[in-house]
Amino acid sequence: MIPDYTPDYKIGLTSSGSGFMNLSALVVSGSTVSVSYPKSTFTPYSSEQQLVSGLVRGVGYPVATWNWGAITREERDALRSFCPHKSASVYIRTKTMDSADSYKSYSAVMVWDTDNEQRDTQRRLQFKITFQRMVGL
Repeated sequence: MIPDYTPDYKIGLTSSGSGFMNLSALVVSGSTVSVSYPKSTFTPYSSEQQLVSGLVRGVGYPVATWNWGAITREERDALRSFCPHKSASVYIRTKTMDSADSYKSYSAVMVWDTDNEQRDTQRRLQFKITFQRMVGL
């Protein structure tokens, strides 16, 4: 299904210029790889704290997760270039929960979920990347 607007997901090692690019413009090995847009989740806090009053308070940094039902090997490799190890410091632009099409930019720690990658012949299934310790730009 093609959305009726252009998603604004970005990733980069810098927060501006050519180092901060739309997912559809990632380059790997000299060829343009069009990375499909993820479904994402956004939580404005990383943990919850139960208060004596019975209320619950959200505390900590925001957390975002980008999910793909299936992602090709080339798309995975394009994303992997930003996080060659278990985690890396990156800049992202991701959907927030402020409105249906609200996006914000953050510095974040990208965490690669290598333990749960489901490998298929030419793709990964139920693929996800988590961004934690997000700080708004």
